[in-house]
Amino acid sequence: MDEIQVDLVVVGCGAGGLATAVQFLESAPGARVVVLERAPEHRRGGNTAWTGAFFRLQPDGTPAPDFEERMHELSRGLTGKEIISTLSANAKSTLEWLNAQGVETISGPTYFLTSKGPRLMPAGGGGAIVDRLCTRVAELGGAIEYEVTATALRQSEDGSVCGVVGTDTSGQEHSWQASAVVLACGGFEGSGQLLREHLGEDTPDLPTITPGGRANQGEGIVMGIEAGADTDGQFDRFHGEPVDPRTRSAEALVMVYPYGILVDHRGRRFLDEGADTPDNTFEDVAYRIWRDADQFAFVIADQKLMRHDIGRAVLTDKAPETAPTLEALAARLDIDPAALRATVDAYNAAAVPGDLDITQLDGVTTTGVEPPKSNWARPLDKPPYVAWPVTCAITFTFGGLRTDAEARVLSRNGTPIPGLYAVGEVAGIYHHAYPGATSVLRALVFGRIAGRQAAARTSAGRAGQPDALAQHEGAER
Repeated sequence: MDEIQVDLVVVGCGAGGLATAVQFLESAPGARVVVLERAPEHRRGGNTAWTGAFFRLQPDGTPAPDFEERMHELSRGLTGKEIISTLSANAKSTLEWLNAQGVETISGPTYFLTSKGPRLMPAGGGGAIVDRLCTRVAELGGAIEYEVTATALRQSEDGSVCGVVGTDTSGQEHSWQASAVVLACGGFEGSGQLLREHLGEDTPDLPTITPGGRANQGEGIVMGIEAGADTDGQFDRFHGEPVDPRTRSAEALVMVYPYGILVDHRGRRFLDEGADTPDNTFEDVAYRIWRDADQFAFVIADQKLMRHDIGRAVLTDKAPETAPTLEALAARLDIDPAALRATVDAYNAAAVPGDLDITQLDGVTTTGVEPPKSNWARPLDKPPYVAWPVTCAITFTFGGLRTDAEARVLSRNGTPIPGLYAVGEVAGIYHHAYPGATSVLRALVFGRIAGRQAAARTSAGRAGQPDALAQHEGAER
């Protein structure tokens, strides 16, 4: 096994890992950094490379007014307040830093036809972040090793992390010695074994929302735990999205469910489709499809919806199933026609006649039907009828390593493990529900923090000044 001496090892080539590497090289010019990426170069970047990478930020880069409150509320108080406040406080400066790296951000239409929270995104989506920051790593003198999977952390006698062992595609082991290691290699959505362990026997059948998610096998979490790390985040919960199962296209989202009804394969409704705007409900809807509808459901609508421009809310490359009658539509969907007819008749009797306005929450609600529908409760009575099959695709898991606001991995007694940091999905911060458009942002924010912390540690170590290192720990965030 060869021994390679560097200053920093970053495991993972997504937004968090690349932000770490670039910030480290900017903070410690001339230092040696290597990024380990298990995928080949053309498939690098994990989930980041495929996502739209929305940020819940105002056009000027400041967080949405309810940014911190919403994160507290959705986690039911379980996400650390200091984590949330650090993310909020560093959002704008991180966006400005990203722009300075050459990644333009824009404010424009999203796939939500009705929404509450603001959205910014990189021009070119997450792929632009990966491509540009990879270029910056090279420009600043760093290296990216592709098709190398990290398998173990190296620790000194005092428990400090001092390197990484990895394996290439030929099975050859390599060892990198470093004063700091940053884990940025995603959650465990790509691991059937860990999904089964934490979410149940049927979860390995959950498709990943993108091919990049398959590379997230959870090794970073396992390595951290083996090194003595504590855990955080809800291991039996994940962020999912409703997608069309008929296509192989990545992120084939179907976001028009609030404007019709959603039925399971028995033809029955099972949730309130119009509980809120789709940017606030799509995760719960996807989760309920998995939990309550045997992982297969159908959005049923009529021409009141089809008269609108819905193209940006339906990202599948497959046309909806169409039929002149509900019975014929049911036959196309392999649903019992009588059951679908009974469901639609009951819903129509409880709905309110009128035009469908998809631009805002309209307060048009059902009366006397379970489950209720809180908005957009217009009858389905304008044939031909349409239907999109929908299933739940897993985007990322919530459970991970416990970290502090300096991105340091904490041990089970609450103290930082010297030399070990974690950013992005491998760091568990989410509980109960995902506050949309925060994942890539938090990877970038805490990636930069980890980069600065690792640079301070490297500089102090070179100078042989442990006191200087202590002063740097907890510095600018």
